[in-house]
Amino acid sequence: MPVARMVLGPWGRRFAVVGAFLLAAMAVVPTGADPVPSTGGGHGIVRGPARESSGEGRPGPGNGRGWGRPVASDHFTGRTLDREAWEVYDGPGHGGNGRRSPSAVTVRHGVLTITGRRDGTTGGIAWRRGARRYGRWEARIRMSRGCACYHPVLLLWPVQGGGGVSPRGGGGEIDYAETIDDGRRRHTAFYLHYGPEDGDRRLDARIGADLTRWHVFAVEWTPRGISGFMDGRRFFHTTDPAVQPSGPMGQTLQLDWFPHDRRDTARTVDPSAPATLQADWIRMYGL
Repeated sequence: MPVARMVLGPWGRRFAVVGAFLLAAMAVVPTGADPVPSTGGGHGIVRGPARESSGEGRPGPGNGRGWGRPVASDHFTGRTLDREAWEVYDGPGHGGNGRRSPSAVTVRHGVLTITGRRDGTTGGIAWRRGARRYGRWEARIRMSRGCACYHPVLLLWPVQGGGGVSPRGGGGEIDYAETIDDGRRRHTAFYLHYGPEDGDRRLDARIGADLTRWHVFAVEWTPRGISGFMDGRRFFHTTDPAVQPSGPMGQTLQLDWFPHDRRDTARTVDPSAPATLQADWIRMYGL
């Protein structure tokens, strides 16, 4: 979760270099969820064993659920990442571990790649156009097998979230694809954090898939509820008004380093090899 960061643009990233910049107006500090015990319950939430999917990134909900035209999108077609559209993290890593470096973020042949190294050098990006209250977001992603210490994540973080371990003043967090596993990349999860800053609670749902292949993950956030999708199939849903984020949220892609999780790496996975999170495209829709 974020602690301090530097703001470059209308909203930024977790773990900055200079804490004073946390006071910048409309700054988003994205984060990835730490694994915490499930709070149970969850009005309308989908629960149970991991659900398997063999899809190869079929068209997402935006193409099959009447979401219309995106209000913003990026297909990463340039030779480098569009710095007008994206803020690239440059500073200490998660919890002060490792470092987020612009050199870890590359674009080639229409694919964005974030690479995490053995020493904890990794990366993340925040979408300057990807912040709003209510909407739909989707991205076509895949990831490599790698050290369990690397957690790939797509998430939404409050625009006014500040730089704490939890959003300043509460406000919630939506991790609509966060992979916390043994490095074989066989399942991911949707984590919806809510509640006060000092009393974070969570709803969650897990889904199984070969995440080394392309899949489309999406989240729909409306005044009536929050839903998570993989390849057009809904695997998370809640209509509980108590878990609704209180304001605008911003989109990020991150490959977070949790060094203590290295011990959880499967024997068939090389924990020293670089880990990657790749994105083919990302889109945002209005309601």
